[in-house]
Amino acid sequence: MMRTKILFLLIFFTSFFSLANQIKSKEIDKLLTQYHQLKQFNGVALISHKGKVLLKKGYGKANFEWDINHTVEGKFKIASITKQFTAMLILQLVEKKKLKLDEKLIEYYPSYRADTGSTITIRQLLNHTSGLGNFFHLDGYKAVEARNHYTLDEFISKFCSEDLNFEPGTQFRYSNAGYTILGKVIEQVTGKPYSEVLTEQILNPLNMNNSGFNQQHSVINNRVAGYERLLNRLEHPSFIDMSVPFSAGSIYSTAMDLYRWDRGLAENKILSKPLTKILYQVTEHRNYAAGWLVDNYPEERFGKPLTRVHHGGMIPGFNANISRVLEDDTLVVLLDNTGGAPMTPITEKVLSIIYDKAYEQPELRLSQKLYNMIIEQGTSASIAWYKTLIAHDEGFSERQLIRFAYELVDANEKQAATAFLTLNAVLNPNSKRAQHALKSITSL
Repeated sequence: MMRTKILFLLIFFTSFFSLANQIKSKEIDKLLTQYHQLKQFNGVALISHKGKVLLKKGYGKANFEWDINHTVEGKFKIASITKQFTAMLILQLVEKKKLKLDEKLIEYYPSYRADTGSTITIRQLLNHTSGLGNFFHLDGYKAVEARNHYTLDEFISKFCSEDLNFEPGTQFRYSNAGYTILGKVIEQVTGKPYSEVLTEQILNPLNMNNSGFNQQHSVINNRVAGYERLLNRLEHPSFIDMSVPFSAGSIYSTAMDLYRWDRGLAENKILSKPLTKILYQVTEHRNYAAGWLVDNYPEERFGKPLTRVHHGGMIPGFNANISRVLEDDTLVVLLDNTGGAPMTPITEKVLSIIYDKAYEQPELRLSQKLYNMIIEQGTSASIAWYKTLIAHDEGFSERQLIRFAYELVDANEKQAATAFLTLNAVLNPNSKRAQHALKSITSL
C-alpha cells in the first residue's frame, strides 16, 4: 500500500513539473516570437533548466537570399564566446602541470617582447588586467587591417605587442590581444596548432561534432549566413579575415553543441571541480573572470540569490550569448545572424519566465520608432516627439544619438540625420563630439 502511494506521488509530481515546463516553454517561445516579429531576433535559441532542454528552436532565416529557415543544426560564428574555450584550454594545461597561472608570459613565449612579457602573468591575460589594449579599437583597423590575412606571429608582432596602458594587475581593460596571445601560449606549450588542441581537448570529448575553428576558405555544412540589419533593410556585413580573431573569437558552433559545452562544465567532464571554479573567479577591478562575466542577482530579482555566468560575442553579421545560472543548471543560448540582437534583455526575460517573475513586454527600439515616424509623418514630427522624450529623460545618450544619425544616413535620410545632430549640438554646446559629428554628416 505504501509503495503504491509513493509511486502515485512520484507520477503526480513528475506530471506536474512536466506540465509546468511545457507552460514555460510555450511562454518563452511566445517571447522569442515577439522579438522576431519586431526584427530584433533572427536566429536559434536553446533554453534548459535543471539540465533539461525546455526549448530549442529557430526563428527567421538562416539565409535570406535562398529563403532558408533557421534550424537547430545551423552553425554560427560565436565570436568572443571563443574566449571561454581558450580559458578552458589554459586551465587544462594548469591541471596537467604544464603551465602556472601566475608565471610570467615570457616563460612560455620567449620570443615575445621581454620588457612587457616579463611583467604580465597568464592569469592577467585571462581576466583582462594585463594592460594590453584592444586592436579592434585602433584607427583604421576594422576598415583595412581586419580584411587582411596574417600568420599568427605576424599578427601578434603588429597588433598585440604595443606598450602597456597600465601596470599589470592594477586595472581592467578588455583585450582581444591578450586572448590572442593566450592562443599562442597554448601552441607553444603543446607544440600543436590551437585548432588541433581545441578539437582534441574539448570538442571531441564533449561530442561537439558541429563546432570548430573557423578557417576562412573551408566549406562548412549548415553554415549560417551573416547579415547586418539597418533601419530599412538588411545588408551583407563587412568582411573580416578569420585569422584576425583567432583564439579570441574564431570558433563556430550550434545551439546543441553549446548545450553539450554547458553539460561538460556542469559535470566536470574535462576539468576538475577546483580548477573549474577559477573560470568564475572575478578580480577586484571588474566582474570578469576567465572567459566569463559573473553577475550576482539578489533574492528579490528572481525569488532567490542566483549567480549568472555569461559571455557575449559580436562579429560582423553575428551576435551570440551564452548564460548559465550555476545554482539551478539553467542555460540560455541565443545565436543571431543579423547582428545587434538585445541579448541581455532577452535573457533576463527568459529567466523571469523560468522563475515565475513578471517582465516587460518587448517593444520597438527607439531608433526604429523614430525612423518609422520620419517615414510616416516627417522629420519635424519625429524631432518634436523626441523632445518630449528628452523632457522625461527618456532620450538617447549623446553617443547613441550620434549613432542613430549615422543609421539615418545609411537609410538615405541625411536631412533627418542633420536635424537630429543639430539638436544634439544644441543640447551639448560644449561637446567636441557633437560638433564633429554634425560637421561630418553635413559634409557627406
